[in-house]
Amino acid sequence: MLRILAQEYPAPRPVLKNLIIAVLSGLFITLFLIYFKPFNLHLDTNENNVFQISFFGCITTIVLVFFLYVSPLLLPNLFSDKNWKVGYQIIFLLLIILVIATFNSIYSIYRNSIPFSWDYYWLMLSRTCIVGVFPTAFITFLDFNQKLKSNLNLASNILKNKKEFIKDSRHVTHQILTDLKNETFSFIENDFNYAKADGNYTDIFFLDENKLKKVTHRVTLSSFEIQLKEVSSLVRCHRSYMVNLNKVKNISGNAQGLKIELINHSEIIPVSRKYIPIVKEFFQKNS
Repeated sequence: MLRILAQEYPAPRPVLKNLIIAVLSGLFITLFLIYFKPFNLHLDTNENNVFQISFFGCITTIVLVFFLYVSPLLLPNLFSDKNWKVGYQIIFLLLIILVIATFNSIYSIYRNSIPFSWDYYWLMLSRTCIVGVFPTAFITFLDFNQKLKSNLNLASNILKNKKEFIKDSRHVTHQILTDLKNETFSFIENDFNYAKADGNYTDIFFLDENKLKKVTHRVTLSSFEIQLKEVSSLVRCHRSYMVNLNKVKNISGNAQGLKIELINHSEIIPVSRKYIPIVKEFFQKNS
């Protein structure tokens, strides 16, 4: 159990999928309360009561939007795949449940016109936890196992199509325009290993006399990618990385996606789910 909690897991991202999850979760809570009336909510389903009950679902949606979409947008360094684990995901989801329970308690007190009491708050908290805690842990573990198995199989299939090493003898030179006025830099394609985003700058790692060196230029990774769009082996594999697929030594997988190990370099390059088809297609074409 403890080993699973320490495994890597995809961090929440400010993507449309999380907004949809927030809306559907709020709708589910509303319908659940209206039709099943749990926790002694024996209320008539007249228009006024349905509206009041639906506010519990609105609370769920608002809280989920904040935690699943707004927070990763405001704190990208905190919500980073580099540090995110299964245990962090469970704690994060339990925090969401705690906040939802707190706002539900406050709303219930207001709705029923009763004075605040800690006993009532703990009652609301326990009810919310009953609904959310066990499904949260179960779904997280299930999702982790599914992602891990899928990505391990995918990495294995890609490696079957990959040659031991594609010895690219091309010495094509590429010239890149930076964000500084009229400034350019160039590099030999076969020397390029990978590039890493650093805000408005890009760190470029390349071989120089069989030693890996780094240079930094004032150009965003997106601009760097666009200028190399026609080069099939130099591809974007992550929001923060571009890689030379001709330099790939090994490919592995975990719940976050694929991991690339390059020749002559110890750093592991992540491949996010969005870019997996590009990497897979390259090795299929060059198998």
